[in-house]
Amino acid sequence: MDKKRSGSYYTPKILSDFLISHIFNKYVNRNNLQILEPSCGDGQFISSLFNCINIQEFNSIRLTVCDIDKVELSKTMELIPKSVNIKKKSVNEDYLNFFLNTTEKYSFIFGNPPYIRKKNMEGGQILKCEEVHNKIKNYSTLIKSKGKINNIWTAFVESAIMSLTDDGIMCFVIPAEIMHVNYTKELRRLIQSEFDRVEIFAFNELIFDGIQQDVVAVVGVKGIENFAEHGFSFYQVDYLDDLKEPKFTELHSNIHRLNLDKWTNYILSDEDLNFVESLKNQFQPIKNFCDKAQVGIVSAANEFFILRKSEVLQNKLNEVKELVKPILSKGSVLPNLLNFTDADYLKLLEANQKVSFIQFPNEKKSELDKISLEYINKGESKLGDNEGELHKRYKMTLRDNWYHVPSVWNSEGVFVKRSHLFPKIIVNSANALATDSFYRLETKKDYDIRHLAFSFYNSLTFVLAELEGRFYGGGVLELTPNEFKNLSIPYSSYITAKEFNKLDLLIRKGEQINKILDYTDAILFRNTEVDIKRLRKIRLELVNRRIKKHLLS
Repeated sequence: MDKKRSGSYYTPKILSDFLISHIFNKYVNRNNLQILEPSCGDGQFISSLFNCINIQEFNSIRLTVCDIDKVELSKTMELIPKSVNIKKKSVNEDYLNFFLNTTEKYSFIFGNPPYIRKKNMEGGQILKCEEVHNKIKNYSTLIKSKGKINNIWTAFVESAIMSLTDDGIMCFVIPAEIMHVNYTKELRRLIQSEFDRVEIFAFNELIFDGIQQDVVAVVGVKGIENFAEHGFSFYQVDYLDDLKEPKFTELHSNIHRLNLDKWTNYILSDEDLNFVESLKNQFQPIKNFCDKAQVGIVSAANEFFILRKSEVLQNKLNEVKELVKPILSKGSVLPNLLNFTDADYLKLLEANQKVSFIQFPNEKKSELDKISLEYINKGESKLGDNEGELHKRYKMTLRDNWYHVPSVWNSEGVFVKRSHLFPKIIVNSANALATDSFYRLETKKDYDIRHLAFSFYNSLTFVLAELEGRFYGGGVLELTPNEFKNLSIPYSSYITAKEFNKLDLLIRKGEQINKILDYTDAILFRNTEVDIKRLRKIRLELVNRRIKKHLLS
């Protein structure tokens, strides 16, 4: 089965064993259980459950197991012991459909919901997610959004919350994006409101083999009367094998901070966050210096519009005046640099990188030259099941002429949307266009793009980028345009050409980021009392957590 469409990534035994054991040892003190596993997969959670508990200690166990895969469901049902104490029920259908047609309540809901992005979901699945979201809006006043569907797992969490008894427990292994992305903000608030006790286990290694999916385990407990056991706890697990002991580190809980709407800040203490916030307020955000920070060109068919030099020559597109433009197609194409020059572009061009953009005019075919027309006809022809017939793509149908890409303009500078060790602003001296892998930057009157770019490379702004952005599997850091524009920056109008060129050289030489920051911090924070050493320590903690490695400095 296609995992992108089924969303089936099975839970490691070590993790399911730990979670079940942890919950039963710490929170389960009742004789009757009503258990739901909404997406059993290979049955690992069910296996862990019956390896952990003594059935005879419970008066009754009512167990409902769901999965859309009939074969996997049958395997799971075979793992359930035969006992008069157990009443089992198998549901071979989409769990969301089952939820929408039942009023049953459960004291314990656990599992590993499927991870299916909207683009891989079927129409019926999207409709069910929307229906679940409408139900949660009626259930809680905290949910106000229309419910734009991004991934199916959020509907599983929402439905589980609505299906719990007043003293119920929820335990899910879900994507780490619950901690920080904007579309889960309301869900975070709902979890804070619904549960007396929440535990979140984060991991310093990737849990699922073969995919860059960063996950956390979320445990929510309702009906706790002992106030001392209330609240949030974040735990960091270095290695999955540590759970056999078990061994994990309890980190700071900043959930009470009203100015935070993300959970990724748990790694820092209140003192460190207050320190960063006080510095942030001493400087102005990027939006005060930037007239524009706009997403780059969306061609809707980069494979057609963005070509290598050899492809341009093969189609004779170079023979048409003003048709071929330089472009930055993605961040990985860019070498390490601060200032992207004509010479840098020519090196990429000669290396046969995809850096040539074909900008057709917004004119009817009858008004175009023969060479352009031949290439456009190639795009319209049917080349295979998933290629060609570009004019039929949805975004193309919205254009006057499908081959004319809108919003094509070059900018003074660009911000690389996704980064690894540190975020980047590049001065665009080559006047190249840029795709939506970048944000196009234009400075306001009286400000200079070189000064802005230089000023961006400092320890405070890099710390804020870690706190305000979001990260994904593989340690990728991403900031939205608004998150980027709201980063505070110690902007300096006194950066000399010599200082700018030296920073460019340091970056081109591939110097370690700490050496780069040694240089820029000394200039940008001179005559201030900023504790650079403390900022560096905070940044290192945040980056280590994101990339799941331990940098030495």
